[in-house]
Amino acid sequence: MLEIGVDRFSMHGVARRLGVSTTALYRYFASKEDLLAAAMDAFCERLEIELPAADLPWREYLRELALSFRRTLLGMPGAAGYGTAMGPSTPAAFAIVERALGVLRRAGFTSEEAWRAYGLVVGHAFQCVQGEERFAAKVAAHGPGGYRIYQLSDEEKEHYPEVARMVASQRFDFDASFEASLEWILAGIDAGRVGA
Repeated sequence: MLEIGVDRFSMHGVARRLGVSTTALYRYFASKEDLLAAAMDAFCERLEIELPAADLPWREYLRELALSFRRTLLGMPGAAGYGTAMGPSTPAAFAIVERALGVLRRAGFTSEEAWRAYGLVVGHAFQCVQGEERFAAKVAAHGPGGYRIYQLSDEEKEHYPEVARMVASQRFDFDASFEASLEWILAGIDAGRVGA
């Protein structure tokens, strides 16, 4: 499923890839949704997310969890898109979410705040990895030095000088960008919560 994506997934395609009949596959899974749920559970178990210690302060816990998700997802091409499409819907995923929500609730977050904070931080990791994978694919398709993030005409450079300054370097540090934006997210969570 990581190769084809959740949107193009079909029982017939899985059966063909496994070398079995679609009917045989339906003996084990009553529906596409049942197979997807089983695949999601296996996916979550394969993620091998290094969960931070549950006694860390909430901000450090979420930071370490996001970094762990990103490291793991970068080692499994395509997994970020799959996980984003499926969401936390299996026992293995629920265990990760439950632990994070527990840390946040003990820190004084309301249930709603805890859920939103978890979603923001983990969603950030998944979305950033998807962006990094798209960028890497474009670079690979264009060859070394052949792909630039933005191409600006002289007129655009004149009208958008700040964008032009950013584009001029064409250097992008994904690690630094991820960590800086994660800190902004964590600061926003802290500033916006009422459960403190």
